[in-house]
Amino acid sequence: MDIDQNVIDELIRCPKRIIKEPTSWKLEKGNYRIGFELQSIDEKYFFTAFGRYNAMFNENFSFGLVYFPKHEKGSYEIIRCNGPHGEHVQFPHHVHYHIHKATKQNIENGLKEDSTIEITTGYTTFDEAFRFFVCYINVIQGDINSIFPIKELTLFD
Repeated sequence: MDIDQNVIDELIRCPKRIIKEPTSWKLEKGNYRIGFELQSIDEKYFFTAFGRYNAMFNENFSFGLVYFPKHEKGSYEIIRCNGPHGEHVQFPHHVHYHIHKATKQNIENGLKEDSTIEITTGYTTFDEAFRFFVCYINVIQGDINSIFPIKELTLFD
């Protein structure tokens, strides 16, 4: 794929509509998983988005955006928003909420998007991370409101 950083940024920031709503969370191999499909408003780009969290350690979570080019096989994981878990080459053990983004250099070198890490203060919980993710990747607000309404908590929740 002929890609540069401007294209990667456009893939992340272009307005997106949800074209296939998520089903309910499913438990697979110790992780709860969900997925949905998106398309850019101009219909140039097609994506899937995913969410997952560990059944035993719910701070071990990830929300990601995967791009599927129209005229070539394969896909590119463009961005992931993660909880404070695991090890990384930049941080032997990190306890930070963080974001992984694809870069032109990593794609050209056959590296995954998680080859780089960016610490974030944009979220501090699973629910905040999800809201951050759908806003950051620019899902249109109407889809966010209708498909992922904010649950109002009561004193007893």
